[in-house]
Amino acid sequence: MKSQLFLYINLLLCGATWAQTGKISGVIQSGKEPLVGVVVLLPELNKSAISNEKGYYQLTDVKNGKHLLKISYIGYKSLTDSIEISGNGLLTKNYELYEDALNINELVVTGTRNQIERHNSPVIINTISNRTFEATQSLSIAEGLSFSPGLRVENNCQNCGFTQLRMNGLDGPYSQILVNSRPVFSALAGVYGLEMLPTNMVDKIEVVRGGGSVLYGGNAIAGTVNIITKDPIKNSLDIGLNLSLIDGTTPDRTTTINGAVVSDKLDKGVSFFAMNRDRKHWDANGDGFSEMVLMQNNTFGFDAFWNVNERRKLKLGAYHINEFRRGGSNFELAPHQAEVAEQLTHNISSANVSFEQYSKNYKHKLSAYSSLQYVERGSYYGAGGRVLQAGDSLTESDILAINAYGNSSDLSVVGGLQYQYEWSKKLMFIGGSEYLVNSVQDKMPGYSRTINQRVSTLGNYAQLEIKPYTRLSILLGGRVDFVSINGRYNLGSDRFDNIKNFEVFVPRITALYQLKSNLKWRASFAQGYRGPQAFDEDIHIETVGGAARFIRLDPNLITEKSNSFVSSINYEKMMGSRQMNFVLEGFYTELNNPFILSNQEEDANGTSIITKRNGSGALVYGANIEANIALSRKFVFQSGLTLQRAIYREAELIWENENNANESTYSKRILRTPNNYAFFSLLYTPNKSWSFAYSGTFTGSMVLPHVIDPNTEKTVIKTTPNFLENNLKISYTILTKDAHKLQLFTGVHNMFNSYQRDFDRGKFRDAGYVYGPIRPRTLFFGIKFGI
Repeated sequence: MKSQLFLYINLLLCGATWAQTGKISGVIQSGKEPLVGVVVLLPELNKSAISNEKGYYQLTDVKNGKHLLKISYIGYKSLTDSIEISGNGLLTKNYELYEDALNINELVVTGTRNQIERHNSPVIINTISNRTFEATQSLSIAEGLSFSPGLRVENNCQNCGFTQLRMNGLDGPYSQILVNSRPVFSALAGVYGLEMLPTNMVDKIEVVRGGGSVLYGGNAIAGTVNIITKDPIKNSLDIGLNLSLIDGTTPDRTTTINGAVVSDKLDKGVSFFAMNRDRKHWDANGDGFSEMVLMQNNTFGFDAFWNVNERRKLKLGAYHINEFRRGGSNFELAPHQAEVAEQLTHNISSANVSFEQYSKNYKHKLSAYSSLQYVERGSYYGAGGRVLQAGDSLTESDILAINAYGNSSDLSVVGGLQYQYEWSKKLMFIGGSEYLVNSVQDKMPGYSRTINQRVSTLGNYAQLEIKPYTRLSILLGGRVDFVSINGRYNLGSDRFDNIKNFEVFVPRITALYQLKSNLKWRASFAQGYRGPQAFDEDIHIETVGGAARFIRLDPNLITEKSNSFVSSINYEKMMGSRQMNFVLEGFYTELNNPFILSNQEEDANGTSIITKRNGSGALVYGANIEANIALSRKFVFQSGLTLQRAIYREAELIWENENNANESTYSKRILRTPNNYAFFSLLYTPNKSWSFAYSGTFTGSMVLPHVIDPNTEKTVIKTTPNFLENNLKISYTILTKDAHKLQLFTGVHNMFNSYQRDFDRGKFRDAGYVYGPIRPRTLFFGIKFGI
């Protein structure tokens, strides 16, 4: 009898439990089209679902009562809805998502090492989306980076096409380049890497200006650029072909392939990408020497993920780049037979793996990661070659030209652990440790030059995010780096060892205050440093006056340090499909013992040498202004303007005549840094078939060095004119009944040919005297097919 009674009571309890749970389901779409891969979340119940190819989602075993439902999808505005389960426990809710044309609501990680909606981040984060790359027809990352406030990409060498990113007026080594949040973009890869990486491997690029991103490393003085590769979202395949005609004549052909395969449950998947590029060299002034290099690039890779369960995720990715480039003259001859030749072959292999684990209550998160990159480079930097005939005797110039080949290798490995704990909605802690090793070997026997450098860094970081009340968010953080440099630098008779061990503490404080619902104020202070070591620009070699020019490190070079201040006002408004985002940002960076290049001279064997030494100090300050408007998905306008000053505290010596100290060249301004530059992008899509994109960049006047006498290395300072580059792209898309897509497009880069007019001529030219837009007027057209 008792057992029957207990059974009856249990049945009643189970029935009561059944009555207290229910199911939520529905369809999520945009413009009457279903969206696949939308994340639907009930945060307080730790329940989530993902919409399928029909846009259908379902959450089961949901307790009766009121709940907060959150919906998010890449490229669309997030949505929050209050729901209630009652009665029979069944609830059907359909949702319409609006495209986030300005990427205000997207999740970002670069500013805080934690996923957060961009508009709520205490640190201002700009993103360059795949839409921007498409609208500007950017084939490489280097071509697309200029379409973000405070960023400018320039070409620094006519012979090899060395490109460099400048942020807030500071040159490349002051910025940190990350790939999927990992600092494996090494010194050797950084010389040409931004032009090697194709945009079809990228989902988006996150940019943090200023030193507010020091949790990723103390050398992020100017800022951080985080290249995030594409994750698989749905089954797809895209094949594209682009043909560009530089100056209307020189071909640049590119073929791209992208695809993805995901499981039916969307819990695992793999995406893949590939690119083949073949560009011929281009000569601007008919002197037989290139202004744009010959380039052949083959890149392929993949990204994969596996959601082991709701609390565990494993990610794996890899890519390989094979690139050949050559500039100079006599392309039909071997490099050592040419008057001037710079030729490089790169093989770059990179891999990364990461694992994330949440606790049952989602308050704790542990992440483990590792990445590596290996670079092999074969090079030739030489001048004065010729074709030897029968009976010719070898001259000293012949021997130097024949021996100007070199080999380099570079290995970067990083591994780390990160722990995150959310005490409450008002307090979160993030801490971690990572170990980075970079080993570079650079050998050029013909010039008696070798660099053997190993830099290891153990970084430990911690950050508290405090929200005393709803409107205020404060980040308190810092990083301690234990740096070990073991370098041996040999340039003929100039040899020295660089063995240093030091610790650097890099603090950061950032605040976000919401003045009104649509108006935010942000401010940050951070310190940074650059170790006395060889960076990417030191390994690069250019030809000046018919001789190779090397950068020599001053044996007394010491650590450069910085203080960075940033403050901004941000107004944003979202009204259905309409969005507005305006930013006014001021920045001030103080450099102590900055690295500068000066005192160019000629060695006994005719090699040109310029020394990297410490300067007295420098200041970079100014403002970034952003204006972004999206009236709907049909009309999107984005723009940015930078007004700045970049000066040394004292005029720095650039060149001095060895025989006459009264003949010298000084500069108070930091070289190659314009006082103002800007970008704009206008995308108009009247319907599903037609798309029109109009974009451009403005580069203001700047000063740069120019070697005018190859015999004495005499260097003068030149002032450049302003440049306004205008681009236009028109696309027409054909949609088939089976959801296949065929796109035809055409357009022109730099349509008014705003380009440098005073290149040096002949084999004795200064190949580093190059400035302004990276290409002349260039026509392009192509086709893209997708399923």
